[in-house]
Amino acid sequence: MMTIYEQLKAERQSQQQWEKELQEREGRLKQQEEAFGKLAGLEEMLHTRILAVEEKHQQEVSQLQDLLRERSKENRRLKSSFDTIKELNDSMKKQLNEISEQNKKLESQSKRVQARLENLQRKYEHGIASRGCVKNTECIKPSKKEKTAASGKLNNKVSSGPTSLKLLGVLLDWTLDGRTFSSVAGNEEKVVSRCLPAELVLNERCLKVLPLLADQLHHAPLSEPDLLLNLLRLIHWALRRMDSSTQHVALSATLRRIGEEVSKPPAQSTVPQSEDPDMPKSCSGAAGGACRSWPLYRSPCPHTRILSTLIILRTVTQADVLAQALDSLHAELMSEESRGLFIHYGGVSVLMSMIRAGRGGLHTPVDILMQLTEQSRFLNTFLDACSCEEFFRTASQLLKNPRLEVPSVEKLSILLQKLSSIRKNRRLFELSSLHLQIQELNHKTNHTHTFLCLNLRSILHNLK
Repeated sequence: MMTIYEQLKAERQSQQQWEKELQEREGRLKQQEEAFGKLAGLEEMLHTRILAVEEKHQQEVSQLQDLLRERSKENRRLKSSFDTIKELNDSMKKQLNEISEQNKKLESQSKRVQARLENLQRKYEHGIASRGCVKNTECIKPSKKEKTAASGKLNNKVSSGPTSLKLLGVLLDWTLDGRTFSSVAGNEEKVVSRCLPAELVLNERCLKVLPLLADQLHHAPLSEPDLLLNLLRLIHWALRRMDSSTQHVALSATLRRIGEEVSKPPAQSTVPQSEDPDMPKSCSGAAGGACRSWPLYRSPCPHTRILSTLIILRTVTQADVLAQALDSLHAELMSEESRGLFIHYGGVSVLMSMIRAGRGGLHTPVDILMQLTEQSRFLNTFLDACSCEEFFRTASQLLKNPRLEVPSVEKLSILLQKLSSIRKNRRLFELSSLHLQIQELNHKTNHTHTFLCLNLRSILHNLK
């Protein structure tokens, strides 16, 4: 029995040892199982993170590709712009060379014309001296009194000055030659008309009379407003005639003098006094009137203001003076009477010339055009003045200007919309390629600019 008990005890101990080993193995297996579970979760997390990194990388690559395409486009655009600028530069160099050659030719031609003018002037002065100034005054025809009012005033008020006598002589000879200030038709019986073309004769007389008018304007008294107005009318007509002429002669000094006389008070004017001892030494002493303290474009007379402003726009190049004159004109055109005078004296053409030359900026001239587009009794006259190739070429050039802002484009579109409703203007839209520009502008304009889009569509509809 003891042997069996010992055997069973040994067996029991062996079983307990085995059970203990099994428990240890089971614990190790559980630990390994937990470790494998953690590894599985870590693998899943790593997989998710790898997918997120790949997606982010893909987005960055896509953004970089888009940026690269935009930069490539911009580089191509810059290259195209550079090529265009280079072509324009070459073209401008070529034009500059041509203009330089033409300038040399014109200078030589100007010298010949100047010599011819001096000969003609001596001939006119000799003829005037032989006929006598008083008799010539009495021979002026009644139908020409309005055109020669300035010369009559000069004869009555300041006839003692050599400049006044010269101006009177030129105007009397002009009148007695059978020419009026609004026509170039000539008297074929005159010797000068037989020798020179009518346009050249008229240009020579304008060249001769403008310096004399500048001197006389400097000495015009306030007590003679009609004389002052007629002087301004004659100066403006002569300038307009010279601008429309095919022969362009430089008169920079004379134009500068006229511009200073009109844009500045006499106290600030830099026009030199005549060196002739017989010439009056004050601007009003010989005429018995007081010196004005304001520039002519701020005169109490609206007629004088409009004419003076137009003369400034034709003769002055200083930016500050032009800006003041344009602002004054913008305020002046609130009156319908002033609008009629502005249109009558060719103000639209002057404004177009300024825009083409880039003088005076863009904002105020466009505002003036917008002001003239408003409803008034002169609206149809204004639209007729705009219905010409000059205006449409200028409008086309204006729309190409990159500095033109959206509000100015909207104002210009109002005028173009009114002009597009006139049937005869369709040819002018096509001739200036303005209809193509409007189509392109209509496609590019942001739809938030509702008013501009409506006007552009209305223009295109009228041109169909």
